[in-house]
Amino acid sequence: MRTRIGGILLDGGGGTRLAAAAPLPAGGKGAIEVGGAALRSRALACLGAVAGPIVVVAAPGRPLGALPRGTLVVRDGLPGAGPLAALADGLGALLAAPGAAVEAVVLMACDLPLVDPALPAFLVDRLSNAPPEVVWVVPQVGGHPQVLLSALRPALAPAVREALAAGLRAPRALLERLAATRPGSVALLPEDALRTVDPDLAGLRDVDTPADLDAVRDILRKRGET
Repeated sequence: MRTRIGGILLDGGGGTRLAAAAPLPAGGKGAIEVGGAALRSRALACLGAVAGPIVVVAAPGRPLGALPRGTLVVRDGLPGAGPLAALADGLGALLAAPGAAVEAVVLMACDLPLVDPALPAFLVDRLSNAPPEVVWVVPQVGGHPQVLLSALRPALAPAVREALAAGLRAPRALLERLAATRPGSVALLPEDALRTVDPDLAGLRDVDTPADLDAVRDILRKRGET
């Protein structure tokens, strides 16, 4: 039986390092165009190929433009509190959506423009075939967990809320908390496993700085996307 998959797109960040170099569009970092499409649009197209329903967690008042039909939008309940709070908002909206009943969730930041749908699909497959105690499958590159492109079970939601109540703000801090308190609940995927679907690990290349943006645009130009 096919796993029912939901998606959460984090789109609430301020893009401060990019904004320090040049003003961001009204729609924030997600509205920056690369390869002829906005970062937000590229991310939603990728998520839409593997998941539905999809929740976009966005900063209050941020214009998002046209979104794919059926996309749910929730505004940051704790603006400026970081991506862990945004994950809590996204999970709450996704699990409350009528008829959602998802068994797995793809978590993705809006600034990963080179992700091919094969990568999140691979993460979900690894989660679906993991023991029940595994609630989060996270890529690891260069020894660093890449939590903002990962797959999780809805059963992670209480741990997210508990971590927020304990004052944590970063998903990686939750990851460390789980490793200490619930060994075996997180599966870190090494680079050799990831390279079976993403040989250059391009899908995990994010856009945080002007140099990152230039590098991504150069890659897309070489691919023929302008």
